[in-house]
Amino acid sequence: MITSVRNPQVALARRLHRASVRQRDGLILLEGPRLVTEAAEAGLLQTVLVADYPKADIQLAADAAANAGARVLAASPHVLSAAADSASRQAIVAIGRRPQVATPSGTPLILVIDGVQDPGNVGTLIRSGAAAGATLIVRTPGSADPFGPKAMRAGVGAHFRVPIHDAATPNALQPSANGVDLYEAAANAACPYDEVDWTGPRGLVVGAETRGVSSAWRAACRDTVGVPMKRGVESLNAAAAGAVILFEAARQRAAVPQS
Repeated sequence: MITSVRNPQVALARRLHRASVRQRDGLILLEGPRLVTEAAEAGLLQTVLVADYPKADIQLAADAAANAGARVLAASPHVLSAAADSASRQAIVAIGRRPQVATPSGTPLILVIDGVQDPGNVGTLIRSGAAAGATLIVRTPGSADPFGPKAMRAGVGAHFRVPIHDAATPNALQPSANGVDLYEAAANAACPYDEVDWTGPRGLVVGAETRGVSSAWRAACRDTVGVPMKRGVESLNAAAAGAVILFEAARQRAAVPQS
């Protein structure tokens, strides 16, 4: 039973609250049974801290971690609170390696997250992208760390299913993005999102709600698209608008055999 926050594994978990440490060490902090189970299935877990009186779902997650070869350690509630990033009480916290997902074959569908600073919105966009069949998610400078604890919680396991890369400019996109037509999401766009043909190699660029898409990415976009709304509603937030457009792309692409 770990009872001290000075335990080396607890201290490491606390350091992983910082993006610089996560980036340097290639590690992530996972909280809750769903994320721990997903990471166990992906073979990414190293150490798991778990309450000594777990509920059934916590026990199942701990068992999955142990079966995947992770070290599972009992910890006191005080220690788990110190290790976790979330303010809500956690009964299981884990340290794992950052996922490296291979880019799938088929017609590209790229989501670019450009300057979205809220980690909850970043995680939700990743979740929507994975669910809609995105083949690559790109994070630009100024966006929240997609592998931060809050973004991971909002993604609910999506981070293990879609490749996530950084790119400062369109020129820095990986070769799999060559030939992709990019579209900027904007509240005041004249072109409705469902009038775009999303069946070919396409990409959606979602910017911050306050300033929108940055000039470099806007210049690379073929057009600007928006979600029509009732009068009096200013705009959707970045995550909601991205989800609506991505699932229109998914709807169209489901009706056409992809190469």
